[in-house]
Amino acid sequence: MKLTPSFFKEIRELVLSARAPVSRGTDLVQVHTSFEIGRRIVQEEQQGKSRADYGKQILKELSIKLCAEFGRGFSEDSLSNMRKFYLVFKNRNRISETVSRKLKPARNTLIAMSGDGKSETSSRISPEVSSPFCLSWSHYVFLLGIKNADERSFYEIEAVSQNWAVRELKRQFDSSLYERLALSRDKKGIRKLSREGQIVSRPNSR
Repeated sequence: MKLTPSFFKEIRELVLSARAPVSRGTDLVQVHTSFEIGRRIVQEEQQGKSRADYGKQILKELSIKLCAEFGRGFSEDSLSNMRKFYLVFKNRNRISETVSRKLKPARNTLIAMSGDGKSETSSRISPEVSSPFCLSWSHYVFLLGIKNADERSFYEIEAVSQNWAVRELKRQFDSSLYERLALSRDKKGIRKLSREGQIVSRPNSR
């Protein structure tokens, strides 16, 4: 089984819709688009259950076609992350609409989502648009590497509430903040240290 023209057309339209004028920053556009692409990849895979390698073939062929048209940003690894993103977060509010329908155009505001996910212009955030996701795509790519669901949820919540950049999120993860909180009786004290920007040292291994 090869990549069907209709499936590629669906994915292509998703990417194009993400480049259309929208009212929110390109990070949110990319997150929603990545979720939807992941969902459709999974659906397409389910139609090819007779072949175990069909999923890998989809990612490979889709990557080649998307990179040829849109440039960087659609490698097999990137598409694999989108697939995993959907599988991990699919039970959150279902996002079944395209980005162009989900996000309303803002006057005099244009975001062009390039292949590497960077915006060419900035935009205003509209309070009218609600989203089940609050972080950038780079945040979620990092969170996908955390296998423990509770730990992953903890860092996502903390990153949102404390407005952590990806670098800060990684720093807090490397400091074993979740593990320290789980073991510590002084949870408020540990959180206070993290919010003041101090590294919480890892527990001594024995």
